[in-house]
Amino acid sequence: MESYDQTTAPPPVAKITVTAGAARSFLPSVRVWLVDDNDELRTLVAEVLGRQDGIDCARQFSTPDALLSELASRPGPDVILLDVQLGERNGLDAVRPIKSLTRSTRVLMYTTCNNPEWRERALDEGASDYLLKSYAVERVAERIRCPASDPASASRSRRRSMEKSTQKYFVSPAAHKSPRLLGRTLEMLRSLVNARPSSAN
Repeated sequence: MESYDQTTAPPPVAKITVTAGAARSFLPSVRVWLVDDNDELRTLVAEVLGRQDGIDCARQFSTPDALLSELASRPGPDVILLDVQLGERNGLDAVRPIKSLTRSTRVLMYTTCNNPEWRERALDEGASDYLLKSYAVERVAERIRCPASDPASASRSRRRSMEKSTQKYFVSPAAHKSPRLLGRTLEMLRSLVNARPSSAN
């Protein structure tokens, strides 16, 4: 075996240059489960987000009950994207049960309705953020990947120091369902799915 003394140069060490894009590819993917009662929207969101770096849309559910059943028997994902308006069900009611089963999972509400009361309740129940389906997919992907940007912690501690009326929580999400907003969201997602990525030169 060849040895080296202080006067002998050490063997050369190969230099490895890692680009920013390559470095990101080595990062573990964020596992995301989707909960939405609209089959087409759920499929489109999974496909569009699945094209984003570092995101794996691993499972899809049409009801909160199906999600909770799954969480009761296996570890939860990193992130759950949860709709508010789930037919006759209210996604806000599922936040606390989800967090009781998987405390480390971030719940991001994902809805067409920009309702401050729903947002307030979602964060108070344990959701990490309240996202609109009209947001650009890059913005949604960034929120999925970056828990440090969650507004929930500060907002929750501030709200818990104030007495709140719960009457507003009994408003049915179905009363605010907007076919027009849903149609525009589906149209946006279809265009993203049908867009062909430009080929590299």
